[in-house]
Amino acid sequence: MKFIICLMFLTTLAFISSQSINGVPAYSCSSQGPPGIPGRDGRDGMPGRDCPCGAKDAEISELQRKYQELRQQNDVQDQRLSALENKTETTPIPCTGDTCDVPSSCTEVLERSGFNNKAFYVIDPDGPDRGVPPMVVQCDVVGGTAITLIGHNGEARTHVKGFENHGSYSKDVTYWDSMEQVRAVVDQSTLCKQEIKYECHGSVIWGSSSPVSWWMTWDGRQADYWGGASPGSGKCACGQSGTCSGRCNCEANDYTWREDSGFLSHKDDLPVTQLRFGDTGSGSEQGYHTLGKLICYP
Repeated sequence: MKFIICLMFLTTLAFISSQSINGVPAYSCSSQGPPGIPGRDGRDGMPGRDCPCGAKDAEISELQRKYQELRQQNDVQDQRLSALENKTETTPIPCTGDTCDVPSSCTEVLERSGFNNKAFYVIDPDGPDRGVPPMVVQCDVVGGTAITLIGHNGEARTHVKGFENHGSYSKDVTYWDSMEQVRAVVDQSTLCKQEIKYECHGSVIWGSSSPVSWWMTWDGRQADYWGGASPGSGKCACGQSGTCSGRCNCEANDYTWREDSGFLSHKDDLPVTQLRFGDTGSGSEQGYHTLGKLICYP
């Protein structure tokens, strides 16, 4: 994958730049080697030779500049890689002849070889040599149907405390893959869903006239509904089904632990890219948020 290639290049360049011969940097023009040891401009088994320092120094400066640019460009990829730390390695897919292309979906992975739902697989949702590059996913089977799971850095149950103003707590959600790759899976799926949960203690989701807590859609819009409810409803699941007295369970503000949770399934809004909460700044006001993996069906 592209980010792996970039990391290999960065690692190689960083290693080369740190080497020295007898205390002289390997890429200094003064590191001309003795007979049998390559110098700055030497070759295997040949003594090092003098080199035009100005030209070589210019090349070194240009490499260093490109190295720094790549480091900056790969900050987001580093975040995605950190989300995959301590995970199992990507599992290769057996192939013969025309089937050696990267599979386009978990359905194709299942058809080729079956899979381990603890492992990771590489798929190319819009086909080879076009659109987005191949991406990392998990695969599983539900009711005989292969499903695709895409994880992120916000899956852990996370405490929110000390943020009183509306939406003053913010959690950016970074996925294993780029948003373009994730959306390619969403676009080619019949159904995608993502579970969102807020456990509240004296903290509300909706205020009297405006939301206190919310989530952001994949393209940066502030959502106006919670898990289990419909877009535009301004409600949580219980408010839409009429099983709570108001719009959400997290509305009574009576310092009793409550919960609002459910699946978001409106494809035009998925995946969630940010979580925002407030009303946790006074006394024992607090909450916990949890966001599940994005799950897509063929």
